[in-house]
Amino acid sequence: MDVPSFDQYDLERLKDTLEGAVRVRRPNEFYLWVQGALQRFLPHETLVCLHGGATVGQEGGVEIFSRAVLSPALEAALRAPADQAWVRLRGLWQQQGRRPCAHSAPDTPAACAGLGLPAGSMLVHGVDESAAPAPCLFIFLGMPGLPGPREHYLAELLLPHLYLAFFRQRPGTQPEVMPAGLTPRQRQVLEGVRSGKTNAQIAVDLQLSPLTVKHHVQQALRKLSVNNRAEAAAVTSAPGWGGRP
Repeated sequence: MDVPSFDQYDLERLKDTLEGAVRVRRPNEFYLWVQGALQRFLPHETLVCLHGGATVGQEGGVEIFSRAVLSPALEAALRAPADQAWVRLRGLWQQQGRRPCAHSAPDTPAACAGLGLPAGSMLVHGVDESAAPAPCLFIFLGMPGLPGPREHYLAELLLPHLYLAFFRQRPGTQPEVMPAGLTPRQRQVLEGVRSGKTNAQIAVDLQLSPLTVKHHVQQALRKLSVNNRAEAAAVTSAPGWGGRP
């Protein structure tokens, strides 16, 4: 994925957004962060957090954070775990390689038919079953336009911070500390992954070849039992991780 350009003002706001995520501890703080700092980069009306197992409604649920006033019918539809729309939407995201995927109204996927979603576009991204404490799918509804490469990049970059902030504000669901077994070099490479850097950028920082960095990333993903870089970044951002060499 190509890295979009950011001016100095954008970089300062992005730094504030990431630091704000780390300070989230309570539900009201998460809501204010989502509807404040996060809106600067991923503007939306409603954030739906689908968390728990692959079968919604058994070991997980749906939480909604919205700046819009939702009608009782719409809120009930968004929270309805018995309707397998969200499960099917998770399946579409998995089929696309667990990368950010976007849809625009009226071209929303058939998985969401009948939900009466807010007008506008949606962006879907998440952390899958291997994540601790639980998988979570984030659905940004009512975005002002169809998300493009910039929003996809930002979704990848912000996902671990969004994920950790979401679970920090939920009692008893702190992410686990990273397991041991990583080499010092793998930990250095993961620091770059956690910062949103590409393999080429990490290679320059560590004076390695991009191929060597790719090998270290693959080895680290296997040791962490995660599927992709976003999930690795979520794990390495967990409180209590002593991964910095």
